[in-house]
Amino acid sequence: SELSSVTARKSPLQLRMDELGQKLAALSTVAIVCIAILGWCMGRPFLETVTVAVSLAVAAIPEGLPICVTVTLALGVLRMAREKAIVKKLPVVESLGCATAICSDKTGTLTQNE
Repeated sequence: SELSSVTARKSPLQLRMDELGQKLAALSTVAIVCIAILGWCMGRPFLETVTVAVSLAVAAIPEGLPICVTVTLALGVLRMAREKAIVKKLPVVESLGCATAICSDKTGTLTQNE
């Protein structure tokens, strides 16, 4: 029962990515509304204005961002593997990069505060 109450924490990179996504969504929403109002004021058809606004909203989302993050973390895994450190999950690389001290037992495995 105690184990089921444990929640997975997000890494600092995941938190920053979430924050970036929220900012981009808010900024694109404001831009869409402004463009829709401007198009309507210029006398453009409503459907055309909405279509342009939605197209711009879709274009505002960076499609390559998750790929760039994944490649960067994978390169970090490769660098750590060269130093004889193996990790199972990519976000661990970013979390380890933020660490100032790493504790391990005599076999070299990381401890879990036990």
